[in-house]
Amino acid sequence: MSSAIALDFGKVIFNVLKNNTAVTSIVGMHANKIQPAPMLEQGDPTIGVLYEIAAVNPINTKRVYRVENTPLYIVDFSIQAFSTDYSTSVVLAKAVINAFHDLPKGVYESIKVDGISLQTISEDYNKAQRYYNKAVSFQARVLG
Repeated sequence: MSSAIALDFGKVIFNVLKNNTAVTSIVGMHANKIQPAPMLEQGDPTIGVLYEIAAVNPINTKRVYRVENTPLYIVDFSIQAFSTDYSTSVVLAKAVINAFHDLPKGVYESIKVDGISLQTISEDYNKAQRYYNKAVSFQARVLG
């Protein structure tokens, strides 16, 4: 089950970001600006949001999670907000953080999300492609 959650959780991330007006107003209404991390190598990006699932850890798969009577999975994922303009990268990273911070418990893309919490924030500058990158990592509780 954890491999299915890993595959499907990418859809959750994409849809939360695609349907968040603060994020889309910054990157533009183009869904191709929100992509899985390997897509960065393609093209010459000037602004965008990349996401990557780092791990899916099964918790209580033998013993069900008491509240929902179902197995619990912890999904670690990260999102990179990047732009050639520093200020835009900061505003975009804040919009991404708010998109997940404000996300209520519920079912998204057939995945039961029990909560998402911010874990880390870091920043970097890519000299080769001349863009500022804000990496934000989250941890989601997913009911299987």
